[in-house]
Amino acid sequence: MKKNLFKTQVAKIVFLFISFVLTTFILGGFVLNGLLRVPSQIANVIVIIAILVITWQAYKKEGKNLSELGLNPRLRNFGFGLLGLIIGGIFVIPLVYTISFIKGYPVVFNPNFNGSYVLSGLWLLLPTVMLEELAFRGICFKKTVEISSVMTANIIFAALFILSHWLNLAAFGNPVLMTILLISGLGHVLYATAFLKSKTLYFPVGLHLGNNWVSLFVFSNMHINDPTIEQVKPSLIYVISDEKNSQFNGQFILTTIVTAIFFVVFILAIGKWTPNRKLKFN
Repeated sequence: MKKNLFKTQVAKIVFLFISFVLTTFILGGFVLNGLLRVPSQIANVIVIIAILVITWQAYKKEGKNLSELGLNPRLRNFGFGLLGLIIGGIFVIPLVYTISFIKGYPVVFNPNFNGSYVLSGLWLLLPTVMLEELAFRGICFKKTVEISSVMTANIIFAALFILSHWLNLAAFGNPVLMTILLISGLGHVLYATAFLKSKTLYFPVGLHLGNNWVSLFVFSNMHINDPTIEQVKPSLIYVISDEKNSQFNGQFILTTIVTAIFFVVFILAIGKWTPNRKLKFN
């Protein structure tokens, strides 16, 4: 009986995950972006709504709702989203400076930064972040935790998260990029831990958005010999580099390990957050 129930639950999880993937690629990629030429941002929003509907329907059949993922409109949940955005962004700052120090890259303020460009990153990145959180830390992840364990669920979805990044960035055949993207597995553990501790998906959405926004729009790379290589952006801060492509050498291994350590420390900090120490948003 228990074995059959377990198989049924696994089948539901696999079906839901596949439906998310198909919705993203068929509805978002083929129909909206391809056939209808809908702008990517709008297409992503439509896909998010579709995935939310699928998730809501799945929970509705069980007599539940989106509050299972902490997506109900409560001030507490929104507060965690804002908290995540702030600390997720702050987390990136010492990481960038540490990696730049190891590589010997100057980090300089850009007096000609464009505030509108920097802030626009929040809107540009939000749909992708929402899609990833719903797919990798949403109902499928939560149900996997319920029928197995947090560790098992993290291994499965961290692997899927890494694979998705390899596919999206066409990393296969590029060992340096594939190695860099292994860090996304730790990213999954960070966001998953934030979700499980706060009981709301808004917290990892905020963390994820803060991470990506600061690393991509507050900071940007500029090649010292040929700025056009990095397509200079009007970001707030420039990291002045002198290499066109990362090389698989001792320095690369060191910076990858340091980045991993930063993520592990952040994960442990979130993981130490017990129910008795929760921040409350009334």
